[in-house]
Formats: sequence, structure tokens, C-alpha cells
Amino acid sequence: MSQINVLHAIINGLALSVPFFTTAPSILFAVTAVHLAYYQLFRQVMVSIILFSISFWSLLPYPSVVKFALAVLSLTGFLFTTVLFPPLQLPRPTGKYSVGVIDRYVKKSSTLKSKFSNESYVNIRILYPAEAASGETTEIPYQPLGSAICDQFMAFGAPGPLKKLGGLLHYWLLITVPFQRNASLVVSKDKFPVVVYSHGLGGSNSLYSYQAGQLASNGYVTILVEHSDGSAPLTKAQDGHIIEHDMTMYPLRETEKGAWDTPPYVKQRREQLEVRVHEVIEAAKFAMKTLPSEARFKGRLEVKKGVHLVGHSFGGATVLSAAARHEKIVKSVIAHDPAVDWMTDDSRYNLLKDSGHDGSGGYEEFDEEATGLEKTPTLMMYCDDWVRTGFGHNFVTIDRLNNGASGGKGSKGVVMDDMRHFEFSDNCLIQPVWLSKALNFSGSDPEGRAADTAKLTLDFLDTHTA
Repeated sequence: MSQINVLHAIINGLALSVPFFTTAPSILFAVTAVHLAYYQLFRQVMVSIILFSISFWSLLPYPSVVKFALAVLSLTGFLFTTVLFPPLQLPRPTGKYSVGVIDRYVKKSSTLKSKFSNESYVNIRILYPAEAASGETTEIPYQPLGSAICDQFMAFGAPGPLKKLGGLLHYWLLITVPFQRNASLVVSKDKFPVVVYSHGLGGSNSLYSYQAGQLASNGYVTILVEHSDGSAPLTKAQDGHIIEHDMTMYPLRETEKGAWDTPPYVKQRREQLEVRVHEVIEAAKFAMKTLPSEARFKGRLEVKKGVHLVGHSFGGATVLSAAARHEKIVKSVIAHDPAVDWMTDDSRYNLLKDSGHDGSGGYEEFDEEATGLEKTPTLMMYCDDWVRTGFGHNFVTIDRLNNGASGGKGSKGVVMDDMRHFEFSDNCLIQPVWLSKALNFSGSDPEGRAADTAKLTLDFLDTHTA
């Protein structure tokens, strides 16, 4: 289960209780200063504002008014930071192994020229089965880019009036991931298969820490790609410059009738996806050719016959397209709520041919049809919310997978009950359930659905690992 970050909750509680015992301005200002210093100014926005207010209230010459105001402000702060927006921690992985983490940039073997990205390196995070207590003990922040990513996330994902209020996501900055940096690979005679994971639109390699951590704790070396195509809220390139979320195509999806996926918008996403497919395959090649020669992983990876691919939403479209084009290096592919309409034309044709569906705007010309999805074991998992709305061509793909018209041996389509699209990521594990439900980001039990997703994913991978 997601857990309250006890240390931060205690510090907030102590800071907010001080005004009940003193109105001395010097003490109250000191408590405020300590709190601001500990949280690096506004990591806990509401508590910091409350403590500022309390400090200035204490300067007024009206003791009874001051006491009443202090009580009201303190209780407001307690309600805000403990009940409404508690400092949550991700659930710990439940597999038999601890999880190690390595962040690095991988030089691409070739560069794809695109208006969306010309980066020469792939930004990856590697999670792997690790020896307990063998890594560095420093906390690893869940959001390494700090408050900037909160600002950017709100700017593109929030309703109009909230777009500039990145501080509402302050509690994200209190989260640390339950992994060990640079830990030793677990001592075992086993060889570990490799998974390459592609994030969704507006996602990042950290926003899938629960699902990827579950894979690693169960014996899968998992490489999370953070794409450079502008689909992440914010990411740092190898040379240090920041790649912001690409907002340029959003006006293309807006029409007088409120259409969401117009053909011009979809075609832009398909062009953008070319970058993502390239980066996933570069990560796969790195896993097969370079990583096995490194000291920590030498002789310990099972990659001779390829890697497994997992992706969510835009990432689902990415890994399906990659598998369609590169069947020789993909052992299986798992897509969580894949945005099928955004797949490349050649791979979408491979998935949907003879179904009577071709996606928004039809097909452009392509040199040759991709064929990998006819042989690659494929699992597609859809939330029931997407099934009701028809997103992702699920009304076609589920049946085709289950009746053998698509995918290799063992392919299947699954519908997850009482689930929403964002629950395939960490989104609903790092914010209070009441908020996720109010925004229609989750059903009634996001932690349960996350666990179910991990189990189905692992069961499928286990079946197709040999």
C-alpha cells in the first residue's frame, strides 16, 4: 500500500503544534525558518504559508485573537497536509529481490533526424534484482528535476485556472523511490531476462516506478526509457539542456465540435512516435550488445533471443510498433491501454488489417508492411473506462488477440474492471485516492488495480521468457 511519509508528517505536526504552546514571535519565526530550510522553501507549500501567517499574527497586540487565529490556521494546515494532501510514499516492491537502480545515457548507434528530436543519446533508468543493503543509502528523489517538473506537469495537464499552480504537486517532491543506487546484482545462478519500458504521453521513467519495480523485484532487469520527443513533461538531455513538453500540436485537436483526435493531430503523433520507436530499439540493442559485457551484468542476462517490451498509452503504441518492425529482437510485447491510432502506419496495418478499421485519417503510403505482430506473443490490457469509450480500437484488438487473428502464440486481450487510464502509471499511487476519484483518474481501489496489473504482466512475461 501507499504509505504516509512518517518523517515529513512528524516534522509538519511538530511545526504546526508549536503555536498552541507559545505566541513568542522569536520562537514562531525560528520554527518557520527551520521548516522552510528543511523543505527547501516551498516543498510543503500550505504548511509554509500557515507558519508564515502564524508568525506575523503573533506580532499583533491581541492575545485572544492571536490564539484563535493560531488554532484555526494550525488545524487548516494539519487538514491540508495530513488528510487532503498527505506526503505519500510508493508501495514497496513485493518480489523476493531488493531493487537496484542506475541512471545513465546511452549513445545511439544511429541518429534519427526528426523535428521532434535529434538527440544522440537515450536517457534510461535501469532497475534490477539487487543484493539487499549493497547500494548507496542516500535517498533517491522520485522527481529528480524538482519543482520544475511539477510546474510543467500542471501547465499541460491541468484545467485552465490551475495551469500555473505547480505548487499543488509539492508533495511529489517529498517522495523517494524504494531502490538502492548502484547496488550489486543479486548473487544467483539465474540469468535475468530484460524488459524495455516506454512511458505514456506526459509520463517519465520515474512515473512507472511501481510497475517497473515489481518487474525488477521479480527477476527482470528493466530499462525505462525517458523519451526525448517532447512527450515527457520535462527531461534533461545528455548535454544538460532541458527538453520541455511539446505543446505545439495541441491546437490541431481542437475543433468547433470539441473533437479530441482530429486527423492532423493524430498524424503528428504518428510522426512523433517514430522517435520513440527508435529510442526503444536503441535501448533494446544496448541491452543485448553492451550491457552483458559490463562487469555487474556480465554473464547474467538472458538476451540472446531478444528482450521483452512493455508500454503504456503512447508507450503502448510505441512498443507495438517496435515489435511489429523488429520481431527478431522482441520476445513478447505488453501494451497497457495502447493508443493504437498513434501507431506507425506499417505497424498499425499489421495489427488491424482485414478488420475493417484503419484509424483516424487512414493510412499514408509506406514502403512495406511490418510483420512482427503476427508472430510476437502480445498482451493488451485495457481499463474498462477505455472499453466504454472505444479508445485504442479495443473493440477490435481484444477480439483479434483472443481469436488468434493477431499476435503470436499465447496472445490475449484483457479488460480491467473498475479502472481508469492513469492507473497503469504511478499517478494514482502518489496522490490521495479522493483526489484521483474526483478527477476521474481512478476507480475505487487504485492500489489493488496496480497490483493486478503487475501480476498479469508478470504472469505473461513468465510464460514467454523461456
